[in-house]
Amino acid sequence: MHDLLARVEEGQGQVMGIVGEAGIGKSRLLYEFRLRLTGRPVTYVEGRCLSYGSAIPYHPLMDIIRHNCGITEADPPTVIGQKVRSALHEVGMDPEEGAPCLLHLLGVQEGTEKLTTLSPETVQARTVETIREMSLKGSRRRPLIFAVEDLHWTDKTSEDCLASLFESLVDAPILFLSTYRAGYRPPWIEKSYATQIALRPLLPQDSLTVVHSAVQTHVPGPLAQAILEKAEGNPFFLEELTRAVVEHGDSGPVIEIPDTVQGVLMARIDRLHEDTKRVLQTASVLGRRIPARLLEAVWEGPGLVDPHLRELKRLEFLSELGGTEEATFLFKHSLTQDVAYESLLIPHRQALHAAAGRALEALYADRLEQVYDRLAYHYSKSMKAANAVEYLSRFARGAARAYAHAEAVMALQEALVHAERLPPGERDARILDIVPRLARSLSRLGRFREALDLLLRHRKRVEQLQNDLIAGRYHLLLAHMYTILGDRDRTAQSAHQTLEEAGRCGDKATMGKAHYVLALEGFYSGQFYDGIEHGREAITLLERTDEPSWLGQAYWAVAVNHVLAGDFERALEALTRAHAIGEAIKDPRVQSPAVWTGLIYALRGECEAGIEACRRGLEISSHPYNAAFAMAYLGYAYLLKGDLVQAIPLLEQAVQQFGQFQVHQEAGLLTAFLAEAYLLNGESEKAQTLAIRALELTRDTKFKYGVGVAQRILGRIAQAGGTLAEAEARLKDALETFSSIQARFEIGRTRLDLAAVAHAQGDRGAVTTDLNVAHALFRALRVPNSVARTEQLAREFGVPLLDEAAR
Repeated sequence: MHDLLARVEEGQGQVMGIVGEAGIGKSRLLYEFRLRLTGRPVTYVEGRCLSYGSAIPYHPLMDIIRHNCGITEADPPTVIGQKVRSALHEVGMDPEEGAPCLLHLLGVQEGTEKLTTLSPETVQARTVETIREMSLKGSRRRPLIFAVEDLHWTDKTSEDCLASLFESLVDAPILFLSTYRAGYRPPWIEKSYATQIALRPLLPQDSLTVVHSAVQTHVPGPLAQAILEKAEGNPFFLEELTRAVVEHGDSGPVIEIPDTVQGVLMARIDRLHEDTKRVLQTASVLGRRIPARLLEAVWEGPGLVDPHLRELKRLEFLSELGGTEEATFLFKHSLTQDVAYESLLIPHRQALHAAAGRALEALYADRLEQVYDRLAYHYSKSMKAANAVEYLSRFARGAARAYAHAEAVMALQEALVHAERLPPGERDARILDIVPRLARSLSRLGRFREALDLLLRHRKRVEQLQNDLIAGRYHLLLAHMYTILGDRDRTAQSAHQTLEEAGRCGDKATMGKAHYVLALEGFYSGQFYDGIEHGREAITLLERTDEPSWLGQAYWAVAVNHVLAGDFERALEALTRAHAIGEAIKDPRVQSPAVWTGLIYALRGECEAGIEACRRGLEISSHPYNAAFAMAYLGYAYLLKGDLVQAIPLLEQAVQQFGQFQVHQEAGLLTAFLAEAYLLNGESEKAQTLAIRALELTRDTKFKYGVGVAQRILGRIAQAGGTLAEAEARLKDALETFSSIQARFEIGRTRLDLAAVAHAQGDRGAVTTDLNVAHALFRALRVPNSVARTEQLAREFGVPLLDEAAR
């Protein structure tokens, strides 16, 4: 660890993972390392993950920020704001710029007003950037050490944020230390700047040293040997077993020793005074870190808790945290908390959780948002179903606003379970509030099939409610899931039902969104001009609402229909409008037009500009679905450039991603692109297999444009193999498909392929026809590179191109 710190002091950022079983000494190692830093010019900041922390977004990051800013449980919002601004000012940052993001992360509403107009994705990106900048600037003053314990309990959002932060901190004097149990594998552990050490059980001699140092009395040899055999080199087990034996008061050679560390801890707990034991059990319900005032508020036994806390500290069940303005205690090990918690009967445990919820409501009455996570946790473990649903829903709303949809999903799924226990009069309303929000968060994670199944399970409930507003928004979600998953008939049915329900109650926003879905459906079904009209109708309706994100997406939907129809100029106009809206509201979903702009550039032969635009789109894509799109079209831009080394891995990864999403229409189109890449790479057999698969997927989802692309690549494969009759048949199938959907640019491209086959067959008339049709289309569509390519082929094949009048 000191070797890594030496590298850090030279400006080389490092990450270390300390892995081992519970009780093996991970926390102790960090403690000893920190002791040895005394007097050295470094900043040491620590955080801890909770056993239920996988459901709390950004928890270890919040812990680090609180520790760094000196924020305590008792601090009101105004004080928290002052401390955050002071910490930012200390490292040379503008407090007015950085504070809103950090306060939002901490659950403080005061001082975050400027974030209300931003999208959740933008707030997340700015928050990560603020933490990154704060870390970099702080490390320039003196080396910075982050220590996060129990990372195996971290949440997905924190894990992703830490991984992205590490990418930019490797050239800074920053050391990140983490502990976790065997079985957890951090996503960054394979990086060149990462080191992992595994702590092993102690050797017998070292184990004996622990036994003798754990207590202030001599442990006889036979008894010490029995302890060593039972503990098997686990330091925590050794210490607890030794204390248990000494507290038992039996120093004879024969003693019944529990088989597990949990058994040892339970034996020690059972020997406590009854009230002291009850204090320990009550504390275990509150978590590993216990604010004394919260414990006092929950405690229902006789007298004060303070004497019992001192006794538990003396017996080394708890330790007291220093450097805090209010008394705070900590379980010395998470296993101790677990055993104390499990020793409670379930009804008593549920009652204590409910008491903890009531105490938090009283202590934080004026700032409940700061403890929504704990209120959700405690009430979800109680029998108070209404409270559980309420706080789980509030917590999930905050998580979704922070773009932590994985954690929002977990909270809403649990809220649904509790909602089913509500009285009949409340049950349906709460469930139908939760279900759409859960479906939206699932879709944000690319889990479209789950979202659809969830919605369908509650369809009867929606119909029985007979509420047009709720029904319209429900059917809109159904339509959106159906179109992404490629169910053409049900998409149209649900979208039109949305228009009917929303029209009855005058819900213009939902009507606009339904037209947006129908615009997307035009893209997938090959009815591009219908799609354009629905997109324009969506724009008209959404312009009258306060829904700028949806308005931007409506312009995007118009654009993509123009792209496939071959009208690149109008597509770019719509994309420019969408991009302007995205920039104004800082919403990456609406800024994603960069990807489609890049595709247009690449199709027109401006491959470098196309690659750059697609790269920009990938960088700002926080939604997994959008990121997969951006990756796919970046790969396709490289393919059009002829850079197969870059194209193939990107396309393979995108195909895999869409396969995981179960979005078969996109997977089919991208599989066709990948088949083309393999053909150009000389792997025709692999290309053939992929092209056949692409045709199956696109036909199954009635994605006509994708069908045409797959048919065309099969024709090119046949041509490359010298089977010209098959090539002609495949290419004519593609031409028929593209003609049926009026995809003029693709008609032109397919005509060029047919001309090449006809030339190989010696059919000069067909060559002349195909090249003249392609030339006319490309000139009409104003695609100079394609016009030039056609003229080049005409010269190579020795056929005339008609003049303007003849055309």
